Formats: sequence, C-alpha cells, structure tokens
Amino acid sequence: MGEDKRRRSRVCAHFDAYVYIDGEKIPVSTQNISMKGALFDPEPRLAEGRECTIVFSLAKDIKVRLKGQIVRANDEGLAIDFESMDENAFFHLRNMVRYSADDADKIDEELQVPAFEPGRDGDDR
Repeated sequence: MGEDKRRRSRVCAHFDAYVYIDGEKIPVSTQNISMKGALFDPEPRLAEGRECTIVFSLAKDIKVRLKGQIVRANDEGLAIDFESMDENAFFHLRNMVRYSADDADKIDEELQVPAFEPGRDGDDR
C-alpha cells in the first residue's frame, strides 16, 4: 500500500460496539482502534461511504457515542473514520486507546499535534 501516512497510532484492541445506521442497530467488534477511527470485523450489512453513529458501552451507565463515516467495507474488515464526538466521548476514547497501547504516553504526545493541516485532504488514517 505504500508509505503509512497515519498521524495517530492504531492499537490492537477488542471492544464490542453497535453501529446505528438507517434506524438499524448492528453489533460490531474492533480489530484495532485509534483516536481517529477503528477497524471492525467484517459486516456485510454496512457499505462504504455511509455516515453512521458508533456506540461503545463501557459500563451500564457509560456509553461512548461517535459520529463516523464508513471508509472501507470488505472481507478484511469495516473501517470507520471518526468525524465528531463530544468532550466526554473524547475522554473515554482516549482512555480506551491508552489502555490498549504499548506506550500510553505516545498517544498523549500525538494529541499535541493537530490531526489535520490546512490544505490537506483530511486523510488522517
């Protein structure tokens, strides 16, 4: 695939979640996750290019809601780019990624640099 242009570390982690799309609630599980997106196990009901909401239930009263865009859907997995989240979701997502990372401090260091630069196409991967 060429040079890796990702600006956020991906960590192998298995979290269960639901993708909400067109009123349907579809269970999914992550293969890896970052502060910018996640790769989930393949899910044939979800198609590339669709906007969706992803919800991770961390505890009975802790849910992490993220708005996203499905950027790839094939036999290898379902890639969703996280497009927006509130401050509470950011806090929990950060902890999910840090907890699963080999170097948790690296995750915080990456957050010191903007994910997008003016004039870039927004491909943060």
